[in-house]
Amino acid sequence: MSAILAVCGEAFCAMVSDGRMVEEPITGQQPKVVSEDVPKVRKVNRNVLVGFAGDTLAAVQIINALDEYNTQYLTLEKIVKILCQKAPSVRVQPVGVRLLVGGRNRKGQFVLTTLGSAEQYVPQTQPARAGAYLIEGACSHTEIGPWLEQEVKPQAAQWKSLDDVAHTLDACIAKLAEQDKSVNTTYFRELVM
Repeated sequence: MSAILAVCGEAFCAMVSDGRMVEEPITGQQPKVVSEDVPKVRKVNRNVLVGFAGDTLAAVQIINALDEYNTQYLTLEKIVKILCQKAPSVRVQPVGVRLLVGGRNRKGQFVLTTLGSAEQYVPQTQPARAGAYLIEGACSHTEIGPWLEQEVKPQAAQWKSLDDVAHTLDACIAKLAEQDKSVNTTYFRELVM
């Protein structure tokens, strides 16, 4: 139902998603497209981004739990805690849900946290390191690891601007969309600096 890609460096976090929502489960060669313009990345506040892939309805229910709070004051750690508390109560289609939470933690460091239904929403957090990028992604119906290795990581050494990062992530989603019909090339981007 979707693709989400995230890059965190020592001074920024960027996320790009596609916009396609398909009916699950997919039966046959062509999935039934429900919408072509569903944003799967949200800027929660000036410090934190949340993105998802998988069961769109379940992911939106989980993420909407943040709306019960004054989001401008939520830390990344608190956002992860809220998502982890809400997620088990939401019914998820067999395709599952994968959430990416990136941005500044309460110490001001850039981190990227992943959590998903396949791991019972146990969060895995990685801090950004000097001279390196955290690169993560999720895709509902395609193994994302090879795409990150082939399409994103080799270009990271040549990135000189945030436009370069966005171009690389957009190109990766475009190539995914050629192969995975649950992904399209309607891009949604968010950034925290």
